[in-house]
Amino acid sequence: MNKEIVAQLLQATLSSDHTRVQAESQVQLLTREKGFSSILLEIFGDQSIDKSIRNLSIVLFKNIITNNWRRKDNTLFSEEEKQDYRNRVLLLLNNPNETCKNGVDILAGVIGTMARVDFPSNWPNLLTNLLELFEKSSSEQIKIVSLKTIKFVVKELASRRFVIDRTFFSQFSNTIFNYFIQIWRSGVKRLIELMIEGGNLAQHESFFILVYYVSKILRRVVEYGYTDYQNSPEICQYFSDIFTGLPEILKLRTRVTNPKILELVDKFIYINQKTIIKSQLQNPLTFINLLLPSLRFFAGQCLYYNPHDELKIEWNTTEDYQSVMTQSLNFLKQVIDCSSYQGDYLDSETDEKQSISNLAIKSGGKINGNGSIQIAQQTIKQFFNKELLSELLKALVSHYLIINREEVERWEDSPEEYIQELQVNDSVYELKPSAYNLFILLMRHFHQDSVSIVVSMLEFVTSPSFNTELTSEKICLKEACYMTIGLGYHDLMDIVNFSQVFISIFVPELHSADERFKIIKRRILWLVSYWVGKIPDQYKESVVKLLLEFLKNSDIVIALTALDALKAYIDDFNFDHHSYQPYLKETLESVIGLFSRSTNETTKSNLLSALASIFVKFNESIKPFSTVILQLFQHLWNGGKEQPIVKSAVLRSFAFFLQALNSDPADFYSLLFPIIEFSISQEDEKVYLLEDGLELWYRTMVLVPTLSQPQQPLIQMFKHWFTIIAQSLENSEICFKILDTYLLLGQIDFLKIYGAELSSTLYDIIGDLGEEYTELIVSAIMRIIQVVPNPQDSITLLIEQCLFKILSLIISRKETSTLVLIEYFSIFSRIMTMNPLSFFQLFDRYPLELLDKDGEYYDPSNFNNDNNDDDDDDDDGQSKIKEMPQNKSQLLQQFFEIYFDKIDSTSSSDQRKLIAIGLSNLLAIPREEVYPQIGEIITNVVGIRADISDITHDDIYCNDGDEVSGVQIQSDHIFQVDPLTTIDLSTYLYQKIQECSNLFGTENFQKAIVNVHPSILSLAIPPKN
Repeated sequence: MNKEIVAQLLQATLSSDHTRVQAESQVQLLTREKGFSSILLEIFGDQSIDKSIRNLSIVLFKNIITNNWRRKDNTLFSEEEKQDYRNRVLLLLNNPNETCKNGVDILAGVIGTMARVDFPSNWPNLLTNLLELFEKSSSEQIKIVSLKTIKFVVKELASRRFVIDRTFFSQFSNTIFNYFIQIWRSGVKRLIELMIEGGNLAQHESFFILVYYVSKILRRVVEYGYTDYQNSPEICQYFSDIFTGLPEILKLRTRVTNPKILELVDKFIYINQKTIIKSQLQNPLTFINLLLPSLRFFAGQCLYYNPHDELKIEWNTTEDYQSVMTQSLNFLKQVIDCSSYQGDYLDSETDEKQSISNLAIKSGGKINGNGSIQIAQQTIKQFFNKELLSELLKALVSHYLIINREEVERWEDSPEEYIQELQVNDSVYELKPSAYNLFILLMRHFHQDSVSIVVSMLEFVTSPSFNTELTSEKICLKEACYMTIGLGYHDLMDIVNFSQVFISIFVPELHSADERFKIIKRRILWLVSYWVGKIPDQYKESVVKLLLEFLKNSDIVIALTALDALKAYIDDFNFDHHSYQPYLKETLESVIGLFSRSTNETTKSNLLSALASIFVKFNESIKPFSTVILQLFQHLWNGGKEQPIVKSAVLRSFAFFLQALNSDPADFYSLLFPIIEFSISQEDEKVYLLEDGLELWYRTMVLVPTLSQPQQPLIQMFKHWFTIIAQSLENSEICFKILDTYLLLGQIDFLKIYGAELSSTLYDIIGDLGEEYTELIVSAIMRIIQVVPNPQDSITLLIEQCLFKILSLIISRKETSTLVLIEYFSIFSRIMTMNPLSFFQLFDRYPLELLDKDGEYYDPSNFNNDNNDDDDDDDDGQSKIKEMPQNKSQLLQQFFEIYFDKIDSTSSSDQRKLIAIGLSNLLAIPREEVYPQIGEIITNVVGIRADISDITHDDIYCNDGDEVSGVQIQSDHIFQVDPLTTIDLSTYLYQKIQECSNLFGTENFQKAIVNVHPSILSLAIPPKN
């Protein structure tokens, strides 16, 4: 293996022919070979080799270092070889003629990775060497590379978390800070001078990059190397320099004409602002004395932004500059909403924050034990006075929230994409969503002042003087002011008379013929979504008619906004579906009509969601429209050719449709069966459709009357159930609900087809799952016992192996969770209840070889805690350890010991009653194993009987409408004949005691209960009427 051979192999991995796959496999094997990484470095250092191969070599080297350098057991690098690599990577940095710049950047990151492990103990001269490169090299390129490398080193060292590492990094940070702060200050001064001079700034590009990377180094150092910012003079001075320098640089941006230099300037501003933001976020309590200058700085940034200034439009719309402004908005939000400044008033259970203005009033300017927090509260409250709030809120409305030219163009060119953008709320990275969130936060935290300001803005844009000559700019401002009523509706709800504003101002504007008013119309319809709860009853009919009118609007943005408002109206808590009935037909026709106008998949999905809301509210009232709705579903499904987002929405909406109709879905089988089959069986579609397909499958099963001939496809469909369960338990809850419907409808016929495979599937997953899934498995086994006429058959033919496995887990104590054991025992309680004789037959057939004969297990008397303490390891353990049962009698004896021990931990009334009935039944069974347990059985049943509440029917599948499904009929029947329902425990125990006495003889019976307390025996006798 030499450089030339490896270079050829790397070249082959970049080819597009058949040799690529084989070459990639060879390279993958070589990455585990010693010496391969050395050849990769040789290739990277050889400038005669093609740049793409050199890039690939350094990427592979990076991966090898990342995966192996930190490992103590690595076989690729000895300590001597590591030292050689450390020297070589530094030499590769010092190449002024290097053309593979991406590769050098990767190499800088590799040095950082190595430094995380080796610096300073095994690489003490690293920082010195890098600083020498920066100071002494005449190449600007090497200077930049050295700074990038230092940045990576600082980043990696900052990520070390041991106390000794944190102490070292604190000292290291001080050294780095003191070195680079002077470079930064002189750099800022020079940057400002260059911008003032103007001229050809492109010739100074390297300088702009250098000062940018110095700022990145300082950010990491300050954020992770310092904690007490306000008591560190050098940090305070650094922040002060930022607050002084950045505004000046910001104002000089307009002189920069070169796009690349403008981008570097914006990045410089961004990274320095990030230093402030991250410091406050990292240690808010040591930032309190710096709050005031920081708030002044960032508020000034927010107020400076003006997208309407035609002279600055070129500089205001760049992506990097908008990121700078977004930062400023987010910092104000971060400080106002900071949990650390809430003090003792923060509700730890709900995390609900009080307004900062109220907190400041509560503290009343008094400083006590939480003085620093109260200082923060007072500082924030005093800073956001009414004058500043007025400026900020008005700036947010007129400069940030106002619709701009690009948005209007997107509205015209791609209306559906535009309306989807409005629903995105990425408040960290996007300017307008950040402004939304800051506006809402200011309204909440400074309620009184903000409300009066917003109301005054609303009064201004609705005044006759403002509306005399409405320019396009005024209309945009009016729209932005209207938006504030929605953003602040929680705070304005009791202040603004929305119904009056709506009738007197909004309705006339909705009917305006001015084409420019479309943005106003959309905004008013958007407001209805927020204020729907404040619409008086006498106006509701008018509002509905307006919304239906705008559903047919030729502008799809307005129509879709009207649909959102109508959906909010229908979803409102006080919605009266009876009074809306006259409009149901028109509503459905209008919504369905929008599908023909929509070309966007997300829009179609949202339309289906709106239909689902209508289905849920109107239930059987939508039955007359079933044919049209079915045709819509068929069209949208399009034979499974539509996009996954649309198919998923069809499945969800169809499920709500069936739920609303609450009747036999026979009329929909032609579409139902194929789409369910498709959604649960197509492997490449499962990630998108499986969850919704399972829900629709379940809704269908709930409503079908039987599993007879017309429903045969449902029987065949069940084969997919096993595949789904085998692949993942993510959807296990809905899967087992589906299984329950099949067991109820199909019963023995269903089990004849799938019983063996079902038993095998349950067997495989028993014991490997937690408490959540165990309950599902146990419920399925319990249902099998209920639906099969002869319980003994269900055990011997279907679930015997499952029961054997559960019994093994119990006896061997491989299952330690009390909750899981209680679930397992409920199965045996059910068997005792249904057929106690089969309970003993199960133990008779149990193969003892399933238990580890040489194994041991803990005595049941020590089972009370799921987690066994190791406090008494010095004990010989003999009192805790027992041998596995050697015969069936011991097996039963040990089972009952554990069973009785867990009774007190059983809380469910159903399970406790099952225990009581099952144990009572055992008294009448002529088995010698019963006799020693008689006294224990009577004692436990009397204790259980005292605290059993009424048994309720929990299996409610369809309880609305006139028609009842087959699943519900079977569930009701099983409940009615279930011993839990039919047996009266007040007399049942006494009846079984009498049978037991007759069975074993009075004398033997008296001996068996000799140790039972007389009071318990008296309670076992039912009271005389």
